[in-house]
Amino acid sequence: MKCAKCGKKLKSNEKFCTYCGYFNTDEEKEKISIEETEDEDTFDDNWYDEEITSDDDDEVVLEPVKVEKTKVEKPIKIEKEKPVKVEKTRKEKPKKEKKIIKIKEDNEVYDQNEKYIEAYIGEDYKLIKKSPFNIWAFLLNWMYFLYRKLYITGIIGLIITAGVAFFFTKYFLIYSIVTLVVLGIGFNPYYIFIVKRKVNKILNDYEGSDSFSLQEMCKEFGGVNVVMALIIYSIFLVAIVLSILKPSVDLNNNAFFKENSENQANCNYLIKQIYQDIKERSGKINEALCKVNKNSENYDIYFKAKKDSKVIYIYYATDKEYIVYKNSTEALEAFNKKKAENRISEEEEKNLNEMKMILSNYESIHKKAKEEDKLIEANKNKEEKLNYIFTHEEIIR
Repeated sequence: MKCAKCGKKLKSNEKFCTYCGYFNTDEEKEKISIEETEDEDTFDDNWYDEEITSDDDDEVVLEPVKVEKTKVEKPIKIEKEKPVKVEKTRKEKPKKEKKIIKIKEDNEVYDQNEKYIEAYIGEDYKLIKKSPFNIWAFLLNWMYFLYRKLYITGIIGLIITAGVAFFFTKYFLIYSIVTLVVLGIGFNPYYIFIVKRKVNKILNDYEGSDSFSLQEMCKEFGGVNVVMALIIYSIFLVAIVLSILKPSVDLNNNAFFKENSENQANCNYLIKQIYQDIKERSGKINEALCKVNKNSENYDIYFKAKKDSKVIYIYYATDKEYIVYKNSTEALEAFNKKKAENRISEEEEKNLNEMKMILSNYESIHKKAKEEDKLIEANKNKEEKLNYIFTHEEIIR
């Protein structure tokens, strides 16, 4: 039995609904029981939403029924198992077998690379391997290094040889003899050492190649090169010859050096001529100066001598084809004393002034000659040398 209003199940003989309080009449109970039996399958769950009126036409207000929601459990999250990180075991790289495997055969030690070394050196392999002295290195010197493709060593050796020849000329013969002996004795072990390094580099660079290809590569990189050796050595010889001939070429063809050489030669000639005339009456000549008067083509010559414990200066000059004595400072002190006592004549005072001029000119020429020599030593001279100093040894030579 159900309530006509809310549809809740009622107990037998129960008229008032315990849920909504509706009064169920006998007619309504019968009607409901008939409907339940006839149309049990078509029962409408929402029938209570429709407006129900009583016989008395009283308006019935339906109160909302609180329907408790069934608690829906949350879906269970299925956790996926995390993939286990499998650590890769580190594979050890297979150790490379050493390429040089030594074996004994006929009481001699060989290695697996010997065939490549032999291919690199060529037909002189046995001679270079066993001989304690290399006659070709002894005779050809650094040229043999170039011939054997030891270009860097050969060029360095040539540069050192040139340096010794120019800057240590007096030791060049000793250097040459020592170099010949050292190269004759030391070439073979040095060359074998270099070849082994070159062969190992080839084997590493072309790893994986077959034996025949490696031998061909060694032959290509090694061996000898006559053409390149001749080219490098020829360049070296030409440079040496030009450096030796350059000064003489300049002296013969360059007007600048020609003028300087002529000036020095003329000064030297004039000084020696005067010295022969005054050496017995002028005391010891310590020094001589020569000044070239470029415009007049004449020369001024000064001598510094020591006579009777007194330093004197003697002055000569050329006049066309003649050498003329001008004056000396031998009486300088006497004239100075007379001037101090006001006893000097006009002619003597004029002579005194000439002596003072000789001293001044001597100091000026001496200073200019030193400056010109410094410029020549530094290779910075741009003008003709006009002042010369000659020592006692150069004068009497």
